[in-house]
Amino acid sequence: LTCCFFLSPPLAWDNESILLAQSWMPRETVIFASDVRINFDKFRNCMTATIISKTIITTNPDTPEANILLNFIRENKETNVLDDEIDSYFKESINLSTIVDVYTVEQLKGKALKNEGKADPSYGILYAYISTLNIDDETTKVVRNRCSSCGYVVNEASNMCTTCNKNSLDFKSVFLSFHVLIDLTDHTGTLHSCSLTGSVAEETLGCTVNEFLAMTDEQKTALKWQFLLERSKIYLKFVLSHRARSGLKISVLSCKLADPTEASRNLSGQKHV
Repeated sequence: LTCCFFLSPPLAWDNESILLAQSWMPRETVIFASDVRINFDKFRNCMTATIISKTIITTNPDTPEANILLNFIRENKETNVLDDEIDSYFKESINLSTIVDVYTVEQLKGKALKNEGKADPSYGILYAYISTLNIDDETTKVVRNRCSSCGYVVNEASNMCTTCNKNSLDFKSVFLSFHVLIDLTDHTGTLHSCSLTGSVAEETLGCTVNEFLAMTDEQKTALKWQFLLERSKIYLKFVLSHRARSGLKISVLSCKLADPTEASRNLSGQKHV
C-alpha cells in the first residue's frame, strides 16, 4: 500500500527507521511511504501504518499531492500555532496545587479513553519511574531551536520560523530549548514519549540548556542516572491524540523525586482516582 502522510507518520520499530523518523518535523515534513502495513489500532481507535522490511520512505517528495499537503498546512499554521507542543513549551499557568487526582499508568490511559472526543485536556499526578531518558545518546536530539516570538520549533535547515517569518525582512530570532521525550513506568504499565520541554526540563534536570551543552558525555550519563529508576512525583497534562505514536499526547508540568512516605501513602490507594 502506498500512502502520503503529514500529521500521522507510520509507526517505526527498526533502528534505521527510528533514526530517520527523528529528523521529521511536525507541520514541516511530508512523508511518502510505499509498502506499509495497515492495521486497526484498538487503543487509538483508528487505522495505523507500520513500517515493514519492504517499506520505502521518501521525505518531502516533489509530487503534486505532497505539495498540496505542505501548502495547506503552511496556509493554516497561523490558526493552529497554539497547539499541544507550544502549550508544553510555554510554562503552564495552572497552579499545580489544584491538581490532586492521582493515577496509575493504567488508570490514566483509561481516563483518556473515557474522555475521547473532548478537546480539553486532563490533568493528574503520577508516581512513577523515568524508564527512558536519552540525554546522552548522540543520535537523539534533545535541544532544539525555538522561535523567540511564538515558541514554535523552527526548521533546522533554514533556522527560520515559517510561522512568524512571512518574508526574509521579517526575521525573528531563535533560542535553544530542551525538547526531551521520556518514558514513565509504574507497576501497571508505561507511558511512552512524554514531552519534557522548556523551563520544566531545566528544573527537572537541574541545569540550563547552555550548561547541559557544555557537559561531557560522561557527565550527561551521570546526570541521566540520577533520575533513571528513581520514583518521581510527576504532574501531567494528557489528552487522547491519534497523531501521537502512543495514542496519548502527554506533557510533563513538573517532575521531582518523590517523597517515599507520600508515594507509599498514595500508591496504597488512599487518593487514587
